[in-house]
Amino acid sequence: CANPDATNNHDLMANLALLKMYQFNPDMVDLDVIRRILAKALISQSTGDFNLCLYLLSDEICKDSSISKLLTLRDYLERAQFTKFWKEVYGGDEEEDSVVDGIAGFDNGLRRLIVGEITSTYQTIPAKSVEAMVNLDEEAVVRVAKENGWAINASGVISLPLKSENEAKATVIKENVKFEQLTKILSAANEI
Repeated sequence: CANPDATNNHDLMANLALLKMYQFNPDMVDLDVIRRILAKALISQSTGDFNLCLYLLSDEICKDSSISKLLTLRDYLERAQFTKFWKEVYGGDEEEDSVVDGIAGFDNGLRRLIVGEITSTYQTIPAKSVEAMVNLDEEAVVRVAKENGWAINASGVISLPLKSENEAKATVIKENVKFEQLTKILSAANEI
């Protein structure tokens, strides 16, 4: 995305280099290119990409309405408020362009991220909740469920396969304290 085309690529190093160049050459800043870079970083599998790009932006650039909106979207994603995220992206003024317009693969990339979060968080979840989270209709959610090996029962509840991330585990903590260590503690306590 270092170039302003609408490709599906996200080359973090190239984008960081371009943003660094903008730091040293503020007269060359192209806010549309920055918007594209941040949008691609937002849906990157690496959670730190967006912040890395953001650290290279001046306060003046961050005050731009499209950049500010991307910051709001990032906050919604970090808090897993996916329904609010979709409303913010597409629920605004009809005449105003979305900040993600022209970003190839944005919706699908974001849905992959959300599906990954659902998979690592839930064991069961209502299909209606998934519909709202991924901003898809019932038929599309059934396809997503099949693609990810999820089972949907007759009452509309999705069962997800157990993974290390979504499986509840009891944690047993065992302390190995030797008798000699205990005597030192007790003698120190007696001296107080």
